[in-house]
Amino acid sequence: MHPLFTNSVKFSAKKHLLPLLFMLMLFSPHKQAFSQVLYEGGSNIQLLYGRHLNQSDDLVTITFEHFGMTGAFEHFGFADLSNDVTLAGPSLYSEWYPKLSLSRATKSEVALGPISDVLLGGGVNVLFGGDEDFFVYLLGPAFKFRLPGQGLLQLETFYYKQNGSEYEGTYQFTPSWDIPLPASEKVHLRFRGFMDFIGDRGPGTTQYLTQPQLLLDLGNLRGKPGKVFAGTEWRYWHNVVGLEGINESVLQVNVLFQL
Repeated sequence: MHPLFTNSVKFSAKKHLLPLLFMLMLFSPHKQAFSQVLYEGGSNIQLLYGRHLNQSDDLVTITFEHFGMTGAFEHFGFADLSNDVTLAGPSLYSEWYPKLSLSRATKSEVALGPISDVLLGGGVNVLFGGDEDFFVYLLGPAFKFRLPGQGLLQLETFYYKQNGSEYEGTYQFTPSWDIPLPASEKVHLRFRGFMDFIGDRGPGTTQYLTQPQLLLDLGNLRGKPGKVFAGTEWRYWHNVVGLEGINESVLQVNVLFQL
């Protein structure tokens, strides 16, 4: 989902199988501790294919994604294994966001108006390989919003700091959503995605990246809903990695397997 890598990333897939396996174990699914949870994202594997990314080769991405909850603690993370169709230079990029729910921690509702819960959390963004190390840490509050029925709508507000003395601390605002859209008894759609707004870090300028997805529940057509989805993902990145005037827009085919 947030693939903050450039086309210069080159390393062997075999060398980085261990980090990938580590991320898969880290985000392995576990039972939900609370039954009254409106959003149960669970785990999924996504296969994405997009053409002419940054006017380069076609891009293939395998994404493992997990949302989990235990008591007052919840976390979301993903790992992207991306490559162009030549298989010459795969890259592994991962993000992890642990959060503490104030409502569940205090056993009393911490809410106001449309805000259903306030969470304190942080995150790490890591790129394995590349011309230079890429590591970002984030810290700040997140806000969940009330939705009728199932679904997720939240806003994360973070302090953002990238490794390297030349980079200053800045902000990141990230609205994200995962909302079911039942069009009919057979046709169930799922609208999900995020948008990152990242401030000026010193070098470069402000940037934003969005990846909305519209997916059709294929399993529901055969009476087995919530298992296999197919659709599209639009990836738009304004000022890629903070480089002013460098934009990226690609429409990708997406197949999602809910685990």
